[in-house]
Amino acid sequence: MNPERQSKEEELQRWEAALKEREVKVRMRELESEIEQSNPAQPTARHKKHKAGPNRSWFGRLPKVVQFGLLVVGVMIGIRVASWFAGVLILFAIGWVGYKLFIERDRNPR
Repeated sequence: MNPERQSKEEELQRWEAALKEREVKVRMRELESEIEQSNPAQPTARHKKHKAGPNRSWFGRLPKVVQFGLLVVGVMIGIRVASWFAGVLILFAIGWVGYKLFIERDRNPR
């Protein structure tokens, strides 16, 4: 036999074996996906508990009027805290500018 032809045949056989292996892997993936689609995983007790109703959190179980009231109170508290924080920042800025103008200048005479 011709050594060149023999090497081509060996290469062809390796190619066919690799192709068969890939086909088997693809078919296995297809079968796995079919099994998953036909038999979905059973939900655990934890998941069943959360799917009990459309409102899953404690806030969602409250009446809409109470939800709105809590939202308004939360916004008011947020505005109070933000305004207090802004006031503190303004006082800090005024103090820093005063320090730079009057005190630091006296420490470094020119």
